Amino acid sequence: MIQILILDDNKAKAERVREVIETIPEILPDDVFVAQDLIQARDACRQHLYDLLVLDLRLPNRIGDTPEDMAGCEFIKELNSSTTLLRPYHIIGLTAYEDVLEKADPVFENDLWRIIKYDTRTNIWRRQLASKLQYLVTSKKALLKADSTRHIYDMGVVTALHVPEYQSILDLPAEWQEVKQPNDPTIYHKGRFQNGEKQLSVIAACAQQMGMPAAAVLSSKLIAQFRPRYLAMSGIAAAVKDGDARIGDILIADQSWDYESGKHKIVKNKQVFEPDPRSIPLRVDVKERFLHLHAQNSFLADIQNAWRGGKQEGRLQVHIGPIASGSAVVQDEGIVAHIKAHSRKLIGLDMETYAVFFAAENSSLPRPIPLSIKSACDYADKEKSDDHQAYAAFTSAQYLFRFALAYLK
Repeated sequence: MIQILILDDNKAKAERVREVIETIPEILPDDVFVAQDLIQARDACRQHLYDLLVLDLRLPNRIGDTPEDMAGCEFIKELNSSTTLLRPYHIIGLTAYEDVLEKADPVFENDLWRIIKYDTRTNIWRRQLASKLQYLVTSKKALLKADSTRHIYDMGVVTALHVPEYQSILDLPAEWQEVKQPNDPTIYHKGRFQNGEKQLSVIAACAQQMGMPAAAVLSSKLIAQFRPRYLAMSGIAAAVKDGDARIGDILIADQSWDYESGKHKIVKNKQVFEPDPRSIPLRVDVKERFLHLHAQNSFLADIQNAWRGGKQEGRLQVHIGPIASGSAVVQDEGIVAHIKAHSRKLIGLDMETYAVFFAAENSSLPRPIPLSIKSACDYADKEKSDDHQAYAAFTSAQYLFRFALAYLK
């Protein structure tokens, strides 16, 4: 929370100061450092920026030297003028000598710092120091909270498969750089989408496996650590066979839900499933941008022509509508028909979109705006195969790239 430097050549006194500091739960023992002379203090302030310096006023330049009454004041002046020492944010003087306090008081008063009279016969100094420490902790909390309400990245991107989904994202021209976070095994990549003067900062990652649990965990980590303004899901999905979508077509979710959410029960000796869909919609203004782009039919020919994996039949199209998510790969037209019975405009099925929407909707502030841009690689029927996954992942990533640069702020 806050880092503190104690500068005092009296070990017993420094230990009593540490005891007061340790009464504040938010301050960890490892965040408290002790210097016994000015040489140690200078070395410490060259390497660390402290929130608080608690210093004795009578100090030796080196352990074994005679302490000088105004050495603490001289060190404060040195901190103010030095270009190599990092000045602590707050300073408290602590002395047991009345005459030293009187001589040093004008220096402290000039910089609006405080001197506390140290007296082992009373606990007044303890209360005063504890009060200051609590104020610093509260202030730091407020500062961190204010900072946490701002977005850091313009967009976060998550995928479920390393190949071909995540690889299609990393193939985008973004000058990707690997990012590792402390105590987090996930490898992230940061980059920048750019078109002329417009630039978007992007952070991307791939889940360890397919499915909603993995997608929700990854999305939550990415939101908490990088705070993107938008959170996009990219990759492959199954299209509804009797719909308009063809292989490679782009499917944009205007809402999503868990189609396995509901109740299983027995009715007349037959197992019945009563669905209880709780859909999360795409934000209205983002949907308007997709609709506007869809009306213009922009980018599609360029994307299709850029594909180098073999000629694809038909014109690339975009479809905007509901995408339902479940826990398993579907290769059964009956399951698709059952889901569509509750959402006649269903355009696709996948295993992650709802999890990404849910993670975004239920994250702490600032919440990102979720969106899902996937492409059809099969029809969730008995002819399902992996043959078209690479093409679908490519069109999905390319459309996300172009849409972001054209429409996202």
